[in-house]
Amino acid sequence: MNVLHLVQHFKIGGLEKMAATLMQKSQFSDTSVFVSLEGSFSEAVRDWPQLAAFEHRLICLNKAEKFDLNTVRKLSALLKKHNIDVIHSHHIGPMLYASIVSLKNRQIKHVSTIHDAWYLKSFKQRLITKLLNKLTKIYWVADAQVVAKDFYTETAIRTDRTILNGVDFKQFFSTNELDARHELNLPKKVSLIGCSARLELGKGHFPLIRVLSSLPANIELVFAGSGSLRRKLVDYASSLGVSERVHFLGNVQSMQLFYSAINVMCLYSQREGLPLSILESMACGKAIVATDVGGISEVLTHKQGVLVKSGDEMGLKLAVIKAINMKQGECIREHIFSIADANKMSEEYDHFYNGLPS
Repeated sequence: MNVLHLVQHFKIGGLEKMAATLMQKSQFSDTSVFVSLEGSFSEAVRDWPQLAAFEHRLICLNKAEKFDLNTVRKLSALLKKHNIDVIHSHHIGPMLYASIVSLKNRQIKHVSTIHDAWYLKSFKQRLITKLLNKLTKIYWVADAQVVAKDFYTETAIRTDRTILNGVDFKQFFSTNELDARHELNLPKKVSLIGCSARLELGKGHFPLIRVLSSLPANIELVFAGSGSLRRKLVDYASSLGVSERVHFLGNVQSMQLFYSAINVMCLYSQREGLPLSILESMACGKAIVATDVGGISEVLTHKQGVLVKSGDEMGLKLAVIKAINMKQGECIREHIFSIADANKMSEEYDHFYNGLPS
């Protein structure tokens, strides 16, 4: 079976990493291709060097802004060139283009993974999703039960399957903390609260910096990720007098190193599906502080971390202190291994592909 995985871009994020892991682990890996609508090959490999492992199976369509008919033509040509049986879209933009090319190629099955349902708060996005679902057959997969529920609430469309995101446990495991901090040029004798997320609105970076100003001086923040808010976040930390306690690493190529260096992983997002950063850090045995959004509560219990309500900054402060003192290590890793193994995820998707009607 030949599968084409379609994403919006190859910027490093949970959705993109999940699709890459699925490509690598699938039994159909050797006959599949990995395609982005936006960007070029050189940009993709420059920002995400690990993508070079895909070699000739990595394709960038360099889509123009807004809707682009030429991209539809390019995608249709790829389906024929690679004799694609299943096009697997990830999120709304790729779902739109995959649906359009499926209209002209009825023999190709279209699987779409819903990584979160927040975008459906937009009337336009709901309308597009429901219209495409009527015009062409889409096999819907949610990455968490709550995502499936929210998707149905907004669209009245039932998902065909829920498959939790998975982590490659051979890639993510804890290494020596001091060595990791030395490698990343981080302080040795403090408690580090890490956050792995793009520096964009909705990811909770500003509240984290705000809360840091009221935490003991031996607690510091470290951010992995890039984004448009970096300058504003740097200035904000300076205005609160905590700039020396906030570390911006940019894009970290070895996330295993990042998770090994921190004491607690904190994701204070306003919205999520099932964030891969939570799963990866738990695979490295780290305690979690996270907003109770999306599917996080489906994988996190009080033994592995603390859930807090969105907007509850006092609760966030208390949760950070509690998590620092929690038991960590193998007990957390074993828990997440039992429910979020990448091998299990890929096997479930392969089974799903094989079960699609001919």
